[in-house]
Amino acid sequence: MSATLPTLLRDKARLVEDLLPATVAQGFSPEVARAGLEAETESWSESALVGLSDELPTGWQARAPRAVLVIAARTLPASMLRQCLLARALGARVLLKCAAGQEAVGEVLHAIDPAIEPTPFASDDRAAAQSTIALADTVVVLGSDETVRALRAETPADKGFAAHGHKVSAAWLGPAPSDADVTGLARDVVAWDQAGCLAPQVVWVEGDPTHVRQVGERLTKALQTIERELPLADVSAHRVARQRVVPLVAMLGGELLGTQTTFIATLPEAAFRPSPGPRMVWLLPADASALDALMPILSTLAVARSSTPTLASPSVRLCAPGEMQRPPLTWRQDGLHPLASLLRPDRPELASAP
Repeated sequence: MSATLPTLLRDKARLVEDLLPATVAQGFSPEVARAGLEAETESWSESALVGLSDELPTGWQARAPRAVLVIAARTLPASMLRQCLLARALGARVLLKCAAGQEAVGEVLHAIDPAIEPTPFASDDRAAAQSTIALADTVVVLGSDETVRALRAETPADKGFAAHGHKVSAAWLGPAPSDADVTGLARDVVAWDQAGCLAPQVVWVEGDPTHVRQVGERLTKALQTIERELPLADVSAHRVARQRVVPLVAMLGGELLGTQTTFIATLPEAAFRPSPGPRMVWLLPADASALDALMPILSTLAVARSSTPTLASPSVRLCAPGEMQRPPLTWRQDGLHPLASLLRPDRPELASAP
């Protein structure tokens, strides 16, 4: 780790306050934005960074990046903030390419830490991407699989490349989920308005259809309380999306539950399907084969204490309900070590291998 603590870590309270207006401008209510920013920064600590640096290979300092290019996703700022912190912990300056419309976030970070430098360029400007990559020792991509593939192809083999492409998350509840599990899951649905790869899109519930509906009713009740604490910024947009989904649920033989700003649909089939909109979740009968089919793109699985699904992938993060969008700083996202993934390659010929 660098000799001094990253500025972002030393002044977390200021970071949250200064980022709040820019985050609200992305479409989140002030309450949701503050809760999300605080949840992310609460996971940051000097001890976690020291522990991560102790895990780095011997002689890693020779491979430490001088500059890291972070290409941010357009969903929410948490993952981008974390990558900036990690790069600064290694002493690297950060070239930050924010998504279109999120430039204010980069300006705030630069004001707090001038070594974080907003570096805008159009996503389809190949020449600009190449010239910016040339300035960096490591490229971090947060975004779609298409974006990852395109930028990997532009990154020379002597540079580090850390890819965080498309992923989804889910929850698995046993036959007797506790009130704490149900309330925690409700918070997972509402956090960041269900944006990003850590939000649950489906909830598998062990038990017969009657039990599944009962869990849905409990989840609805918990959501009614939490949505007052964390309101949705644009209720009208949610209602429009909800109206589009109602005929589909009826066609699939499902049942509808929900609140003013959330939508829950129980379905008789266990197969995964993407969430149809913000704060909208599918409640499905538990089936191990449906979970297995999701493994290649599964990021996080919230598991109630009363259930024990078998996982086929060691890279999937397991957590308790309520912790889905609160990953620890030590989390190995996509199986990558938070700091080691930012180092320049030890064997350049392998750096750009799929």
